[in-house]
Amino acid sequence: MLIYKTPPDKPPLSKLPPGKPPHGKSGDASGPPGLSPIAARQLPDGGWGYGRDSWTEPTALALLALSAEAGQHKMSVRAGIDWLRRARRPDGGWPPNPRVDQSVTWATSLALLTIGTLTGEPCTSGVQWLLDTSGGERGIAFRLIQLIQKNPDRGGFEGWPWYPGTSAWVAPTAMAIRALEKTRSSQPSHMDRRIRERVQSGRDFLMARRCADGGWNHGSSRPLGYEAESYAETTGVALLGLTGVPRAVLEPSLRRAEVEFAASRSAQGRAWLRLALLTHGQGIPVGGSEPPGRDVTDVALNAIAQAAQQGRNVFIA
Repeated sequence: MLIYKTPPDKPPLSKLPPGKPPHGKSGDASGPPGLSPIAARQLPDGGWGYGRDSWTEPTALALLALSAEAGQHKMSVRAGIDWLRRARRPDGGWPPNPRVDQSVTWATSLALLTIGTLTGEPCTSGVQWLLDTSGGERGIAFRLIQLIQKNPDRGGFEGWPWYPGTSAWVAPTAMAIRALEKTRSSQPSHMDRRIRERVQSGRDFLMARRCADGGWNHGSSRPLGYEAESYAETTGVALLGLTGVPRAVLEPSLRRAEVEFAASRSAQGRAWLRLALLTHGQGIPVGGSEPPGRDVTDVALNAIAQAAQQGRNVFIA
């Protein structure tokens, strides 16, 4: 989501020439028009990427999108899952890209969601990696900086960082919650209490960082002591991590999500908001236009959101 930014002059995915799938047959891209461009852009090693190399985020999202029609894309799905298994690091987590010698929260959470959804594998060491990872806000140096900037810590809750050892942020916290909740039932019983504690602390972290307008910024809601504005992408992802929170508590956020959905010109922003609103039982507002998908991630997220609108929400079910 935030690891890579598509260059503004990159043509929409639908206008790019198809890649060569790992099985060497472009015919595997047949099926629903909304999904065929995804299968067609699979790289020879089985993954998906932003260019010539496979990355964890687009691979996971492409597989989740294809899962809606897995029977028509069996070879692509199998090759993609094999790529995710190979990309996994010895510590149980996943890197953004196999050339990066570091597991990160966003990639690990998406990989766990994908493998759990498509295979039912528990990936317990990956879940343990998430449980052992938290933001660096508990250190004395961080707290002093926050006091100097008049941005005191709000409750000391455990969120998740993009990279281990750094501060916790909204998006990786929300996605880690989703991964833990989705895989919790397949984990050993002795892990259940810790999973529940981290999920609740993560939700408290998100609620403590809600902006005054009801949505979410990337991190603090009051950087340098000033009220921050929310963003479509982070508001949508945050709401996905807040299932189970009373509706009355989330009402301002859901109203904000509806406003941002109509105004957003971001393909990913509208997709995340669509998923969030559907997850909380909200209708999709009329208004705005669907921006063209400029890479596999955009198109896959849109396909996932459209499937959720038809009752198949892979982030929840």
